[in-house]
Amino acid sequence: MKTKLMECPVCSSQLKVSEYSCDSCKTRIKGSFECNGEFSGFEKEILDFIKVFIYAEGSIKQVEKLMNCSYPKVKNLLKKAKAALDIEDEENDISSEVIEKLSKGEISTEEAINKLSKGR
Repeated sequence: MKTKLMECPVCSSQLKVSEYSCDSCKTRIKGSFECNGEFSGFEKEILDFIKVFIYAEGSIKQVEKLMNCSYPKVKNLLKKAKAALDIEDEENDISSEVIEKLSKGEISTEEAINKLSKGR
């Protein structure tokens, strides 16, 4: 896998890009640009979660163990990661919200089952 060169191989300082060019139309843009990775704007918690999620090959149970947290916390982090990556649900999934309310004691088991079976 190719990686972007983010720091100087001599002194380890952050590198800056000084020129972008288009091979197709030969446009060149010169300046001083930050050499940030695609995920540079993400919160550390979300980046850490994404790394653990990939390491666990998508197993929420494994993520729970590795991060020592609850199922609702993992689902919440997954939701935040999807938002950070601009990934939208095709349909509104309320299951994580219902499970979180159940774990906090805000609704009963019966209410949770009803909400999940009705999808609202």
